[in-house]
Parts: sequence; structure tokens; C-alpha cells
Amino acid sequence: MLINRKCVLWLSAFALIMPYRLLAQSSPGKIGVLHVYTAITQNAEGKQAMADFEKKATAKKEELEKKNNEIQELQKQLQSQARTLNDDSRAALVKSIDSKTTELQRATDDAQKEFGQMQNEILGRIGNKIGPLVQQYAKENNFTIIVDSSNQNSQLIYADPAIDITEDIIKRVDTALAPAAAAPAAVAPAAAPPAPKK
Repeated sequence: MLINRKCVLWLSAFALIMPYRLLAQSSPGKIGVLHVYTAITQNAEGKQAMADFEKKATAKKEELEKKNNEIQELQKQLQSQARTLNDDSRAALVKSIDSKTTELQRATDDAQKEFGQMQNEILGRIGNKIGPLVQQYAKENNFTIIVDSSNQNSQLIYADPAIDITEDIIKRVDTALAPAAAAPAAVAPAAAPPAPKK
């Protein structure tokens, strides 16, 4: 369905860039490059969320294609039977085509809005978890600034692959979020001891 990468552009502003005071340092600092969209969608949680998203999007796409096929069949029927249909039957068929076409357009618009919001929610939710980890990584590795290479509006023209930290961030995210995913299983109540024999 609709994959709008522009919805990750705001992530650069909310914590993926080191504080402005670091930019004021007189000596040139260490710069890193992070493909934010990849960092969000290629960690374990992001992959699962995007897989669920794609599954729902595919189902909706098939539903819309089915409606479109119904309309095409009616249009073929109208063309093939144009000479044999009486005025009332022709008018009813035209009305049905118009009605189904309007319904399809509304369903398509609703789907685009729904899946756009769904994707924004995924990117925002996981992006909020990644932000602090990127800041921590940057401080630990003495980066002055980290640039989002997935931002189409950035002025980044070229970056040495050696300064790309995307894979490091994905590994860090998976390590940081894995305990949280496993926590429910870890705190599961122990099985009750067998009743004493009488």
C-alpha cells in the first residue's frame, strides 16, 4: 500500500541530532550518518510491525481490487449488451456502475488515510524508543552531530560509508528492546506445587 517515507522527517528534529551547543565548538567534530527509516523498520520490533502493516495493506489492496473488478465487469456488460438492453435496464446498470465507482473512490481515500496514520504511528512509536539510544551512542562515541540520510530534504550529498552508524544502531535497538519483549515471560507465575498426598 502507501509507504510514505516523508513521515520520518520529523524524527531528525526530536532527538536524533546532538544538542545545538555541541555545534558551537570551535574544533570540527565527529560526524555520523544514520538512515533513520532503516533503523526504525529493520530492527526486530520494526520488522514485525511493518510485516503486520504490509499484511493488512495487502488485504485491503485485494479488497479494493475486487471492487474494481466488479466495476469493470459491469462496464463490459454495458458495452456488450448496449443494443439489447431496454432504457430502464441500461439506466439501472449505469447507476450501479456510478454507485460502485463512488464507493470505490471513497474506500480508496479512506484506506490511504487509515494506512498513512497507521504507518505514522509505527514510525513514531519506534522512533521515540530509538531517539535516546542514538543520543547515548553519539555521546559514547564522541559524535558531534548525526545526520539523517533518509531525510530527502537534507543537504547531504555524499557520506563515507565508514561513518554510517545505521547497523550499529539497529543492533543496539534490538539489544535494548529485547529484554522488554521477553519480560512478560520472565515474570510468569511459577506452576503450583503438587498437592500433598493424604
